[in-house]
Amino acid sequence: MHIPGLGTLEKDQENGWHISQTVVVPALNQQACTFLLEGYDDADEATKTAYQSAITHFIALDPAVLNKAEAEIFAYYQDTAAYRKSEKLDVVHIATAADVWQHIQFGDEALVCQRPNGDKTVYISVECDCDWEVEQGLQIVFRQGQAISKLGPFDDFMSNADAYGEPGLDKVIYQSRG
Repeated sequence: MHIPGLGTLEKDQENGWHISQTVVVPALNQQACTFLLEGYDDADEATKTAYQSAITHFIALDPAVLNKAEAEIFAYYQDTAAYRKSEKLDVVHIATAADVWQHIQFGDEALVCQRPNGDKTVYISVECDCDWEVEQGLQIVFRQGQAISKLGPFDDFMSNADAYGEPGLDKVIYQSRG
């Protein structure tokens, strides 16, 4: 199977995903990513077009889009730091929102899938490592590959509305768990 921007993809027989060769994503600090397409075979033509569009947008995404979510990422850091302090655990010190980028290692896989609930839009999820939360890391989700729509600890959901079962959280980028 061939997808514009990704080339020929291989099918993983174990889980049914289509897997690309690595592609450099400028918005992720030039990180080379493998794209994993979940549910593509079962999608109708309009949805397949939406997958392709989301991938194209994501690859062309301006790195400045990440800066728009800096405050939310910093809030996630602050929540994690407060919890770790309360548990008398070591805490990574990050002074300002702008400093979070020094503590994030972007993942090398981009999961592309259609949200099963709500708007049924195609999302791209990237699991990252972050120094302040080694176990759960940082998940950054891009709605239609264009804008960050959700972030926080990795939970495999494409929206906070789905993660919490609260439709009112659909446009919330970061939902504090505190």
